[in-house]
Amino acid sequence: MKLLFSTELIPHGLPFSTQKLKPASNPHSHHTSLVSCINHESQNGSSKSSRNKQKVRVSAETRPTHLLSFDLKENHLMKLLNRSCKAGKYNEAFYFLECMVGKGYKPDVILCTKMIKGFFNGRNVEKAIRVMEILEKHGEPDVFSYNALISGFCKMNRLDFANRVLDRMRSRGFSPDVVTYNIMIGSFCSRGKLDSAYKVLNQLLKDNCKPSVITYTILIEATMLQGGINEAMKLLDEMLARGLRPDMFTYNAIIKGMCKDGMVDRAFEFVRSLKARGCQPDVISYNNMLRALLNQGKWVEGERLVTEMVSKGCEPNVVTYSILISSLCREGKLEEAVNVLKMMKDRGLTPDAYSYDPLISAFCKEGRLDLAIEFLDCMISDGCLPDIVNYHTVLATLCKNGKADQALEIFEKLSEVGCPPNVSSYNTMFSALWSTGDKAKALEMILEMISKRIGPDEITYNSLISCLCRDGMVDEAIELLVDMGSSKIQPTVISYNIVLLGLCKAHRIDDAIEVLAAMVEKGCQPNETTYILLIEGIGFAGWRSQAMELANALVRMEAISEDSLQRLNRTFPLLDVYKELTVSDSDK
Repeated sequence: MKLLFSTELIPHGLPFSTQKLKPASNPHSHHTSLVSCINHESQNGSSKSSRNKQKVRVSAETRPTHLLSFDLKENHLMKLLNRSCKAGKYNEAFYFLECMVGKGYKPDVILCTKMIKGFFNGRNVEKAIRVMEILEKHGEPDVFSYNALISGFCKMNRLDFANRVLDRMRSRGFSPDVVTYNIMIGSFCSRGKLDSAYKVLNQLLKDNCKPSVITYTILIEATMLQGGINEAMKLLDEMLARGLRPDMFTYNAIIKGMCKDGMVDRAFEFVRSLKARGCQPDVISYNNMLRALLNQGKWVEGERLVTEMVSKGCEPNVVTYSILISSLCREGKLEEAVNVLKMMKDRGLTPDAYSYDPLISAFCKEGRLDLAIEFLDCMISDGCLPDIVNYHTVLATLCKNGKADQALEIFEKLSEVGCPPNVSSYNTMFSALWSTGDKAKALEMILEMISKRIGPDEITYNSLISCLCRDGMVDEAIELLVDMGSSKIQPTVISYNIVLLGLCKAHRIDDAIEVLAAMVEKGCQPNETTYILLIEGIGFAGWRSQAMELANALVRMEAISEDSLQRLNRTFPLLDVYKELTVSDSDK
């Protein structure tokens, strides 16, 4: 990503003014019984519920009450700035901000912070930084405004810039607060950099800043995701030792981690201990355990769990029903899954994309495209707009079944229904159209994708290379492979294997060996498929004895397996090899 900052940014930090400011104040037979259990036990009450996504609340702490620098009613520019921020018109707000400071007015830190967040959400980094420049030069930034800048850089995966803002913040006399550290810890954890996150925690403690429940919840969740259950439990103990009281976000992170690792019994034990810890399991806790049980096919235990859940006044929500639908679809019980969807609606709950997706996928898998499309229509009529995943499932199935024209009709209406196609959609349509012989339309797809600034991915390149090789245009495929190497997306072993297959089919063995050499030179490690393609290419080109000689050498090097060698022996029988050797000897 190219950022248009001043040259001061790269060596020294962000291009803020150097003026010093003082800190502001600081399924089998049990399928039906489980479904019936939910329906029967829930008759006494109904509550609408949407999918509860467990989110880390790193911005839960709020800024203290702040008095504006001057009377809004008496200043027209301030009114306009405030109105623009509320309407989300940040470019307009930025214009009014520049007018204000140009007339000698002091910018308001709260509105400037809103603008920084707004510009980051719109990926306009330059203006977000410019707002902070103005705030430092003409106003008084606070910890919250710096946190907004740090958070923005973290979300853009620019942790280097986030650290520079942190240094800048300290150099101007501001001490990072727990929110600052939570932002940094959360950013490292979301990228799997747990060691870096713990370093930030140590810095937090070194700076005499008290960690919060959120701090530990972020770390516990990330630790559980990496399978460190014992380490996560130690964090929980440490949290309690500091006098912090975990909430259900914390406990659910632990329950989810245990269930994900298949430790369902331990999760149940932990849930039973919650009462002694001053908490009660909620619908998220039960959903995590229900999903784990049904993934293991334990429908009887699932029935008991739902009975317990309802008896304790915890009503099943959209996620609960979606778990049931998904599990039933996975076991091929589509009729029962449809009944659960109907039951869900009868309970006053509105299904979401996660409820419909397993049904649409299952119908597509069984080739019942009419029902898959019917359920797409049902989604829309229920007020649930299908997402690109739902549409892509149908598109891929239509293309696989040779119905590219019908897929194209749906594809061309995606933007109209508020679901613009993504790179996967374009990849699917490109391959289908090329396979049906409509190469011009297929290439139009690639051009359209690029014109819409949708970047091609590895699959795009590999699909194009594969299509070119299939049609004998191997030289063009090699050119594309070279272009790929000069882009951000580097060729993988799959990319090289596709080209090798094309060259070997064309009996261009010397060129294939050159491509293999280039592959190794660029640091791409050949796999077993690479070597087998080359061996088969040499063999089918007429050099069977040389092919088997190479195969035996590669087995000794453990580059290919004994099973592969046996298969190659069947492909190129030894009798034929001996014939070649006999002919070769008689020629001498």
